[in-house]
Amino acid sequence: MTLREFAQTEYRGAPLNTMLHARFPKTLAVFLKSAALVEGVTESTLIRYACEEWASAQGYSRSVI
Repeated sequence: MTLREFAQTEYRGAPLNTMLHARFPKTLAVFLKSAALVEGVTESTLIRYACEEWASAQGYSRSVI
């Protein structure tokens, strides 16, 4: 799934009602903000997409939870 497809469908799963906070080095934060602008999505969507891609590689499945 591409980032754009993820952005269009991410709200069809579980509601986004849990907030996690993370600290990022400034250079990574700038990169994430820039990448989100280029892709036309929010920073939150981009980070959720990256986390879900990693979690999927670790065995996570959105449909199981």
